[in-house]
Amino acid sequence: MNGSTRVKLLATLGLAAVIGLTSCGAQSMSSTQDDPSSKASQDAWSFTDSSYQKTTTLEQAPDSIVVDSYSAAALWDYGVRPTGVFGYGLTEDGGLSVGNADVSQMTIIGKDAEFNLEKLLSLDPDVIIGYGNAEGTGWTWWDEKVQSEATSTAPYLPIKSGGRPVKAVIEDYAELAKALGGDTKSASAVQDKKEFTDRLSTLKEIAEQKPGLKIIALNGYDDLYVGQKTIGQLALLEDLGFEITGPTDTSAWASLSWEKVGDFPADVVLSYSGTAEQVKDHPVFSSLPAVKAQQVVEWDDKRPYTYGSYVQWFDQLIDVLQDAKALNS
Repeated sequence: MNGSTRVKLLATLGLAAVIGLTSCGAQSMSSTQDDPSSKASQDAWSFTDSSYQKTTTLEQAPDSIVVDSYSAAALWDYGVRPTGVFGYGLTEDGGLSVGNADVSQMTIIGKDAEFNLEKLLSLDPDVIIGYGNAEGTGWTWWDEKVQSEATSTAPYLPIKSGGRPVKAVIEDYAELAKALGGDTKSASAVQDKKEFTDRLSTLKEIAEQKPGLKIIALNGYDDLYVGQKTIGQLALLEDLGFEITGPTDTSAWASLSWEKVGDFPADVVLSYSGTAEQVKDHPVFSSLPAVKAQQVVEWDDKRPYTYGSYVQWFDQLIDVLQDAKALNS
C-alpha cells in the first residue's frame, strides 16, 4: 500500500447535495430537542487520542460507527461492533487486517483503495474511525475529494499508527474501545494484556542472551523491499535489543535488488506474509544463510493492534529466536 494510491470513488452524481441535506437534517433535529444545552451536557461524548491530541466530540455516544479494517480488528475483541467497514485486506471471509472481526456483521463500504460514498450515506454514521493522515483530518489513503465528502457525512476520528510504538497504538485502541462501551476488563482482555507483557520480557531476555543478533525484514518477489526501523514492529524489536539490518530509506520501505541482499548479512529473516509462500522458491532467498538455518519468521506490518494478535506473533518469534544462532560473526 502506498500513501499516493488514488482512491476510486464509487458514488453516483449528485451525492454532494445529499450530504448537504443530511448535514442540515442533523442540525434541525438537534435544534428541536427540549433544552438542548442541558441534553448535550448529559449525553456528550468525546475522545482524545494520544498522538494527534485531537478531540472528537459528539452530542451523544455514537451508535452507527464506520471503521477501516485495522480499526475493526482492534476494536472487535473488546465487543465493539461497527456498522460498516472499509480498507485494505478486506475479503468476504475476513483476512489478517480485520483479525477476529466478523465481516458478515458489517456493511463493506469498499475494499482496498475503493470507497463507496453512497453506502456510507446509507448507514448514516455518527463517526468514522481509521488510520489518520499526517494531519489527522481523514483516512491516510483518501484523496482530497473523498476526504471532503466523507468527513461531511460524519466526524473523522483518527488513530495514528505509522512511526509509533506498537504498545502506544494498542493502548489508544483499548482506550477508544472503552469509550465506545467496549469491555477492556474482561477475563480474555486482561489475560491477553498480561501475556503481551510476559512475551515482551521473554524477547528482551533473548536479546540480552544473544547480543548483536541481526534481523532483516524482507517483502517481495520480483521487486524486493526491506522494512525500515520506522515501522512499529521493527522499532519494537530494536528497542528490545535486536539489531535491524538492511539499507536505509526515508520511507517505511527501502528498495533493494536481490543481487545486493548479501551485502546485509542477517541471522534471522522476517518474511512478509503476503509473499512468504511465493518467495520460498526464489533462488536468492532460499540461499540466504538464515533461510538455510530455518531462522525465518513471517510478519505483517498491518497486524491488528490488539494484545492477543501480538502475543501470537511474539510466540512465533520466540520459537525461532530462542534457538537462533549467529551466522555471520
